[in-house]
Amino acid sequence: MHSRTTPPRRLPRSPRLALAAVAALSLVAGPLVTPAHAAGAADPAGLLLRYTFDETGGTVVHDASGHGNDGGYERTPAFGQGVEGGSFKMAGGSSSSTTAPYVKIPNGVLKGRSGVTVATYVKWNASTTVNQWLYGLGPDSTRYLFTSPYNGSKILYSAMTTGGWQAESKLSGGPALPGGAWKHVAVTVDGDSRTAVMYLDGTAVARATDVPVKPSDLYDATKDYTGYIGKSLYSADPYFAGEVDDFRIYDHALSATEVLQVSGNTAAVGAATLPELKVPAIVDGTNGRIVLPVREGTDLTRLAPAFTLVPGASISPASGTVRDLSEPVTYTVTGSDGARRTWTVEARVMKSPVIPGLYADPNITVFGDTFYMYPTTDGFAGWSGTQFHAFSSKDLVHWTDHGVVLDLGPDVSWADNSAWAPTIAERNGTYYFYFSGGMATGNTGKHLGVAVSDSPTGPFRDALGKPLVAAGTYSGQMIDSDVFVDDDGRAYLYWGNGNSYQVPLNDDMVSFDPAKVRTYKPSGYNEGSFVFKRGGIYYFMWSENDTRDENYQVAYATGASPLGPWTKQGVILQKDPSLGIKGTGHHSIVRVPGTDDWYIAYHRFAVPGGDGTHRETTIDRMEFDENGLIKKVVPTLESVGPVSVANAGPDAKGSEGSAIRLAGSASGAAKWSYEPGEGVDSGATCSFSDPGAAETAVTCGDDGTYTVTLTSGRSRDTAKVTVANAAPEAGDVVTPAGPVEAGTRVTLSAPAGDRGANDELTCTVDWKDGTTSSGAVAGGTCTARHTYAKPGVREPAVTVADDDGATATATGRPVVVYDRDAGFVTGGGWIDSPSGAYRANPALTGMATFGFVAKYAKNAAGKDDAVPIGNTSFSFQAGRLSFQSTAYDWLVVSGGEVRYRGIGTVGGAGRYGFEVVARDGDTRDGDGVDRFAVRIWDERTGDVIYQNGAGDEAHGSVVVHAT
Repeated sequence: MHSRTTPPRRLPRSPRLALAAVAALSLVAGPLVTPAHAAGAADPAGLLLRYTFDETGGTVVHDASGHGNDGGYERTPAFGQGVEGGSFKMAGGSSSSTTAPYVKIPNGVLKGRSGVTVATYVKWNASTTVNQWLYGLGPDSTRYLFTSPYNGSKILYSAMTTGGWQAESKLSGGPALPGGAWKHVAVTVDGDSRTAVMYLDGTAVARATDVPVKPSDLYDATKDYTGYIGKSLYSADPYFAGEVDDFRIYDHALSATEVLQVSGNTAAVGAATLPELKVPAIVDGTNGRIVLPVREGTDLTRLAPAFTLVPGASISPASGTVRDLSEPVTYTVTGSDGARRTWTVEARVMKSPVIPGLYADPNITVFGDTFYMYPTTDGFAGWSGTQFHAFSSKDLVHWTDHGVVLDLGPDVSWADNSAWAPTIAERNGTYYFYFSGGMATGNTGKHLGVAVSDSPTGPFRDALGKPLVAAGTYSGQMIDSDVFVDDDGRAYLYWGNGNSYQVPLNDDMVSFDPAKVRTYKPSGYNEGSFVFKRGGIYYFMWSENDTRDENYQVAYATGASPLGPWTKQGVILQKDPSLGIKGTGHHSIVRVPGTDDWYIAYHRFAVPGGDGTHRETTIDRMEFDENGLIKKVVPTLESVGPVSVANAGPDAKGSEGSAIRLAGSASGAAKWSYEPGEGVDSGATCSFSDPGAAETAVTCGDDGTYTVTLTSGRSRDTAKVTVANAAPEAGDVVTPAGPVEAGTRVTLSAPAGDRGANDELTCTVDWKDGTTSSGAVAGGTCTARHTYAKPGVREPAVTVADDDGATATATGRPVVVYDRDAGFVTGGGWIDSPSGAYRANPALTGMATFGFVAKYAKNAAGKDDAVPIGNTSFSFQAGRLSFQSTAYDWLVVSGGEVRYRGIGTVGGAGRYGFEVVARDGDTRDGDGVDRFAVRIWDERTGDVIYQNGAGDEAHGSVVVHAT
């Protein structure tokens, strides 16, 4: 390995000064053929080769490094004025040109090298001929390192490979080099860290990681060259058109500071560092802008970035100064030569990618209150992944990986490779997962398949056991499926690469009529179809260019049906190299339920260093203008903030005044509201158990239909609540506490209520004497009045009705109506005591004897007293029950029936209530049979001691005496 030597110092950068220096040398030494550059100790060590192109003729390109790696001018060279002395001018030409000049670099420069830096000044003539190689190092078209100012994707591009173009480690440096201006381009390759970086004017513009190639892999002892300047290693490529000056190769990967040093951009910033960085800072040398992508949670108001400068340069404020970078700030760099440049620095919280790792072709959708993402698993050469993952989120920010939901090979018989670009739809509880796949060997054509599951997170199983659309069925590749379900439930399938295909799906979701397949290929269409609907407008979207191209972008058309016809509207998503965002495409769209908020999920080259097989997924806002056209999407590093999704849950039913469960859900703060609808009376209200909880209950004061709305953030969702009428409630009737005399007006009351607080109540009373009347409801009580004309024991019934026709009836304590002049009663004899009458031993039966007299007695004024008198005895010997009255409360004689009540003793002790019902069978309304019944209870406890039936025959006599 050559020892590192100090390279000669460059001549003055001003062309005028350079010419003066050449002229001075000419006067002393004669005609200048190979003017030497002055030495400078400040240049980086490790120089292997340096061509200054200060020759004015001849065939030898002199190596100024001191290692003797002289090159050769092939064909007739031309020379110009470079940035430091002379330059090598190349006219370019097609691959068949026999005059286009180039330089052959001698063999052995890369031998044994684990790292290398190739750096040069270049002035390209901006030819539109693509794939010109500025230089190419390597033996042939399978092993090389090259840089092109304008490749097939029209970008500044460098790549390294030992497996041909398919296996290139790519460095996409942004737009093509500007024509007619000197620019400094450097590429570093570090074999130990497997990293490659491209610099433009001293600033890193592209980075590749996991590079499997070392420079030594490009050495071939059988060749007489290391490579070329101005000539491709592919025989079909054109020659380079432009000028080159100060071409250098170092024996290691220079640091960012060293690359700045070599570039001569004295007021440049090569890099910015910060502990809070999520990815390396993005330095936009063209526009003097530096973006610091920091991790979530970083305090932007107190950041202290440090900057990489050219040796001898200074920056103000100084590196490491704490500053508020929540808004852009400026720094001034002053070079050692006095050159000054102002740089704008800003920090951005980088929340992308939204799902960690390498994923592409994201299909985003929402089921219920949950977002789901189904991407291609990326990072495999030739996109050879085999597994699909499912991710879910409640807020578009925090995603859960549900693991592998479908694995080609073990899960699919007809594909074991190329698991690409899935999409999903739901119907009747089944989830249909459409995907692309092919075989790793043999027939590697790409097919379109469908798998099913009863869960959006799988696992999925192959629905057909064969492709839904086999490779070769139509022109192009059968990949990049999308499914759209219209408002009427009809589903449509879209797919294609190179051509776009559109067809209605059958109801089974796994078949279609081939006769209905349509083709639509707008200008620029490549792949990635996606369809959605908003405001009656259908949007057909697609990706343009190749996914390996940093100019991959999204365009769209509009139509009046899911199958068009379509009107192209233009591109809405493109790269932003100033933020390191490239290759923005293969997208999908989702609306936050209950809002008009729309988001676009798409992939881009991974930041940093990504390419067409190292892509990451992110999300940004998508907005519309007043005509329904899509505004240009602004790609960001920040991605989006969390969103809320409100889901009011299923419709609910219940009764008025009762809590009706609402099974809502919300990913953010929840708030319920309601709106009365059909059949609801004026003034009706509802209340929520917890209006701030998604799962709660609603209680409404009237029957009918209500709309309840759950709001969470900007999302709103509604459910219908059907409230049935609840019957009113009538409590026990309150009657006079004591007996009332016939002809006296009585008042009764009964509690009257309704769970439907908005219902109007009325009440009526059946007085049980053959008459009814209306009462009045006020303050939750029904009140009514009535005069009983005849004696009797009445149990009036109160019926409460609401305004919807439902009723409730209640009775209470009987009204005892007596007439002192109605007569009195006497009796004596026995009854057959039935089983169950004697409560202490219900099985006991046998003879029970009775004797009684009850009447109203005259007082001193000659009128009957209000309280009757008499004597009643009752004995049930089998139970050793002996009852004796001590006082009467009331007596009612009505025709042949008599009822009276009082108190007495059992066995000569205690206080027991009793009531007798007796019937004289010989009266005009009798049936010839006397009857006797008695009920005895303990006044202290209320427990019944004895009670036989009112229809039990009395042996002896019961006589009602008229007065």
